[in-house]
Amino acid sequence: MENEDYAVSLERHEQMIKSIQHQLNELKSVSAEIKQMNAALIEMTNEIKHTNASLLSCEVKINDLQKIPASRFEKLIGAAVSAVVCGIIGYVIARFFG
Repeated sequence: MENEDYAVSLERHEQMIKSIQHQLNELKSVSAEIKQMNAALIEMTNEIKHTNASLLSCEVKINDLQKIPASRFEKLIGAAVSAVVCGIIGYVIARFFG
């Protein structure tokens, strides 16, 4: 009887080992998928870094472009004020010497 008990016990162990081996094989495939996803995530992170750098460059250029109309308007106001002042000075000179 002891041999039969050993045989039954050995059979149970073999079934458990097969079950564990099957689970291990499934985990290996999951591990491979995780590694692929990790590599893809690293690549996407690098792409996002490059995109952010590009966006920052575009933002600087846009800010520079937005400043152009303001500076032109300031130059226009300065020219208008200068013209008015010159006109007043011309009028005053004309009244005194004219």
